[in-house]
This record gives sequence, C-alpha cells and structure tokens, in this order.
Amino acid sequence: MVVIEPSFEIDEKGRVICQSHSKYPQFLRPPMTHLEELQMEKQLTCKSCAHYINDDCYFPRSEIDKIELDRLNRSRFQCNLCGNKIDRMLTIIQKIYFEVKFNMNMPLICCNCYLSLEENKFIENNRRRIIESLSFYTPSIFLIINPFPFNFIATFVFILFVIALKIFIKHRFHYSLFLLDLIKGKRFYEKNFRDQNKLDSP
Repeated sequence: MVVIEPSFEIDEKGRVICQSHSKYPQFLRPPMTHLEELQMEKQLTCKSCAHYINDDCYFPRSEIDKIELDRLNRSRFQCNLCGNKIDRMLTIIQKIYFEVKFNMNMPLICCNCYLSLEENKFIENNRRRIIESLSFYTPSIFLIINPFPFNFIATFVFILFVIALKIFIKHRFHYSLFLLDLIKGKRFYEKNFRDQNKLDSP
C-alpha cells in the first residue's frame, strides 16, 4: 500500500493546510464569503480527507482519532504564545509530523498569534490580554479594602468564581485569560521571536 506523505502550507490567515489533503483544491478557491469560509474551515481536518478514510495516510487512522480525542477533551495542545486551546487539527498534525519526521521541535501557535507575529503586534496583543485577565479581579480589590471582616470570605469566594469562569472560557471558547499562560507566552516570544519581524513559515 502506498502511504501518502503530508505536506503543509500556512495561508494568509495563519491556517495550516495539508497539500496532500484530498480536498486541497477546494481550499484554494478565490475569495469566499464569510459563510463559505466557515464551511471551508470545517473541512480543514484529517477526518474529511479520503486518505484518512482509506487509511493510507502517513498517520494511521487510529492515531488521528487519538490526536483528535486529545484535542477535543484535554488541554495538552495549547498555543505556546497565549495558552489558547488549539482548535485546528492540522496545526497539531503539522507539529507532530515535523517532530517525528525531522526531529524538529516546532512551536504550537494558534492562528491569532500567528497573525499577530506576522503583523508585529504580539506584544500589543499580549498586554491587552494581561489587562483583560487582571480586570477580572478588580472587584476583589474593593472587597479587600472594605473593613468588614466577612469581605475576606467574599473575596476568596469571588476569586474562586473568577478562576472557574476563566476555566470555562478557556475550554468553551478556546480563549485563555490565565495570567500564567500570558506571562509564559511572553517569555516564549522573547526567547524565540523577539528578533524576528515576521514569523518564518516552515
């Protein structure tokens, strides 16, 4: 059986596209409407590819199923720059392929961060996200300042609520507002991308 080797490119919106995908020509259509874009993005997965169905891809069907299960149900695959949960399967497949095939430790980057690197706006976006993260705790400051003793309990309960809310937002909307994620992302940027005006495509 002939095994199909994947080959990847990144489009202008930071989406990873497999050139070996059986529907690849459809992904290269001229400018689409918003609805057509959404429909196309739903197809940007191994599971819509004939090579997955025929089980003749470099990645066995069982392995693809496992990767997809991890992507949907766990936090293993997160953007190195912002902590967002990666919601595009081919981004993960590309990273794994480069690691296995070429022993290349490729960063895992979401589309939004890819675009911010391309536009040299990552630091600006990172600062905005940090402000968003800290703003969740603003009411707790007023509770602490208030002299009533029960406010310490109220503050503790409120902080627990904020953490639970951030967990929900991260898993439901794939948008991390955890300060630790954002600080780690900034450090990752400073180590790997500070001296680059643009992100080099793999």
